[in-house]
Amino acid sequence: MIASMAPDYGFGNSLPVFVAEKHDSYKAAAPLFLANLNSMVLDYVLRQKVQGQNLNLFIIEQLPFIPAQRFQEKLGSRIIGNFIREQVLHLSYTSVDLAPFARDLGYDGAPFQWDEKDRRHRMARLDALFFHLYGVERADAEYILEQFPIVREQDEKAFGHYRTRELVMAYMNAIAAGDLKTTIHA
Repeated sequence: MIASMAPDYGFGNSLPVFVAEKHDSYKAAAPLFLANLNSMVLDYVLRQKVQGQNLNLFIIEQLPFIPAQRFQEKLGSRIIGNFIREQVLHLSYTSVDLAPFARDLGYDGAPFQWDEKDRRHRMARLDALFFHLYGVERADAEYILEQFPIVREQDEKAFGHYRTRELVMAYMNAIAAGDLKTTIHA
């Protein structure tokens, strides 16, 4: 699954597009839904259901999404949903095309600079958090992460080791301790 926020453009018939009404629930829910769609754990589940290259809406409707009330829980001193919204804003708002989305999230500044290292850490922390929200234990998380051979190959080519797995597992430790602030140095 590759999901993203997109400005108002035309899309083809084989691309599921979710259009939310502009109101407070959209502002609160859209970034959480986007993060959930892009989590590796949900992608793993999706891979068990999809038989080809095309993702139909009826398959998305069958996916196990995190219930909205879970995002209101605290982890350490942070409300989980607020933390996720902040990460999604940084990961999504890298172009002025998405300025309306950024404003909807309460941000009126310039787009964020694309920073590979920062993005890698934000995504790994989000994946670790979604493993936590889904109740996936460490051993199962390690197994799931091994089911992404292209990610592993790209990491090994760039870093000499499977950095994504190492970061996600390290952030799982931090999250288990109620820590959403620490940046892992790997």
